[in-house]
Amino acid sequence: MRLVLLPGLNGSSHLFAPLLDELQDIDCQALSLPDHGPQDYDSLADMLIQDLGNRPFMLLGESFSGPLAYRLALRNPEGLRGVIFAASFLSNPFAPLALLRHLPIPLALATRPWMLRTLCLGDGANDETLRLVQGEIRRLDRSLLRARLASLATLHAPQQRLALPALHLWPQQDRLVTPHSAKRLAEHCDDLRQVRLKGPHFILQTQAQACAAAIRTFMAEQAPDETRQG
Repeated sequence: MRLVLLPGLNGSSHLFAPLLDELQDIDCQALSLPDHGPQDYDSLADMLIQDLGNRPFMLLGESFSGPLAYRLALRNPEGLRGVIFAASFLSNPFAPLALLRHLPIPLALATRPWMLRTLCLGDGANDETLRLVQGEIRRLDRSLLRARLASLATLHAPQQRLALPALHLWPQQDRLVTPHSAKRLAEHCDDLRQVRLKGPHFILQTQAQACAAAIRTFMAEQAPDETRQG
């Protein structure tokens, strides 16, 4: 079974590198978000639905892309067997976003090691991971970033429930997603497994081995025969 990965706010697949190193036994397809056009969730789903393919797969949405994975799942794409939410949410994750999206975006400040370790990576992140995240932030287009922040600021809890099996990789030291927003994810899923992980928001990067183990177990539970066959 494949694993299709949708990235966080940065929009590129580069930050999946630590996780992909731990999932070399799984057929992984890391997608990037469109860098043109509307950045609201429904428009992004329209643009990405054709990239999912039709062979059996799991869909992982990291952070910003959790609501995107949810919307794609509700469209019942052929082959989808389950959804994985990594450090994610289905409603506005942080109330001040409505204000922050209108303020200057100091990317130079956001790449300072102390800032990244405090908000995103924790004190235990290695220098390689730090440089990886710094590089992604420096490449961010400010107009795209503002558009995606606007999508987050106006995000409301969904009305429909997700019937497919789902996994929530829930970092317990997340300083970007409030505990309330993360906890509410369970209200919108009929079959949700929650794995609480010690670590910061960038849990796929800082705890890649633990995340990979949880993902592998979840995928095996949904399609044990396919997983054993590779």
